[in-house]
Amino acid sequence: MKIKYSKLIIFTLSIIILDELPIGFTEQEWENRHLIETMGRQTDPPIGPIRNIAEYEPMQGVLIRYPFGISTSLIQEMATDVKIYCLVSSSLQNSAFNSMNNAGVNMDNVEFILGSTDSHWTRDYGPWWVEDGNGDIGIVDFTYNRPRPNDNDAPLKVSDYLDVPYYSADFVATGGNYMTDGFGLSAATQIAYTENNECNTNDQSSIPLAPCQYVDDIMEDYYGVTEYHVVADPNDEYIDHIDCWGKFLSPTKLLIRSVPTSHPQYAMIEEVVDYFSTVVSSAGDAFEIFRVYTPNDQPYTNSLILNDKVFVPVMNSSWDDEALDVYQSALPNYEILPFTGSWMSTDALHCRVKGIPDISLYQYSSGDVNTDNLINVLDIVLAVNFVLGLDNPSNIQNSLADMNSDGVLNVLDVILIVNEVIGE
Repeated sequence: MKIKYSKLIIFTLSIIILDELPIGFTEQEWENRHLIETMGRQTDPPIGPIRNIAEYEPMQGVLIRYPFGISTSLIQEMATDVKIYCLVSSSLQNSAFNSMNNAGVNMDNVEFILGSTDSHWTRDYGPWWVEDGNGDIGIVDFTYNRPRPNDNDAPLKVSDYLDVPYYSADFVATGGNYMTDGFGLSAATQIAYTENNECNTNDQSSIPLAPCQYVDDIMEDYYGVTEYHVVADPNDEYIDHIDCWGKFLSPTKLLIRSVPTSHPQYAMIEEVVDYFSTVVSSAGDAFEIFRVYTPNDQPYTNSLILNDKVFVPVMNSSWDDEALDVYQSALPNYEILPFTGSWMSTDALHCRVKGIPDISLYQYSSGDVNTDNLINVLDIVLAVNFVLGLDNPSNIQNSLADMNSDGVLNVLDVILIVNEVIGE
């Protein structure tokens, strides 16, 4: 596949970076933000129909970066179940290895992807994953909304390392401002449109914004997204990221922050809740909306769903336990794990880790519970046995039988498999 690169202007910041770049712009970056337009790549889209993979789908690993933005205790916990793919420059690989090894991380589950990066926000610049019309998993890239060429190149580095197809669309985006349900419905704040000149808008207040055909067409052509819900950021923060106030927990469940009525953003947050209450989920019903109380702007929505665990950023606050209880109520079959860190209201755990899908799983179709490349009555029988507790599914069987991706095997999944078999 031929990749058409825009002319890339390499620039050097005139500041000496003694610490991490901020999640927002530095003064020099703001002055040079026009360079973002020069970092884009464009390829043909994947073969359709395309499906954008959601965070709560099965993951084989996570993408982080060294120097770390998260604690080694968090890395240690994640490495008990999945691969840690660590972006690191060759000169720092030994330091990265020693840091994790000395912390007791399972180094058998650590792999290094060599290459320079500019910051540790792998969520923001990391790859967006799709399943194409052939059932193959690939990366569809975007132009990172910061003038940071090394970070912008990260998805291509991941594609090369994992040997998966790479595609790229010519639009500006950032991962912290993107949520998808895995079935063609996605959401973001206004910068999904305002940072793309083709949209010709600076609307900072509408819920929702008027559609931008340029971006919406890209979302459908490259990601299979047919419903893109773009709303003004109710937090009214500099970062304008959706993960600072909301999260898809499953195809039918949403988490949105709540605040006291005295909070300056109360009215706007409730307006967003009212809007999403009218959105029909891919299951055909209204979303079940869970609220997590954030009176002091705690970043509780900035969590990571990783297979059967949820990693929640906590602040050693009196409200931490209540937040964890909300997650447990919304996701009863998940293990809810709190982690402290250098969190802020606009930057926490979700911003610094990016899931990598279980590529092996996608060689089978949803509903092919017995993995024989056919969906028939045998799959129905096996799914019924799982629901009744007569047999125990493997991880892959559990994922293939969980047709609505809600983390629970029940009669609804059996009905969906039956519908597949009879062609409805």
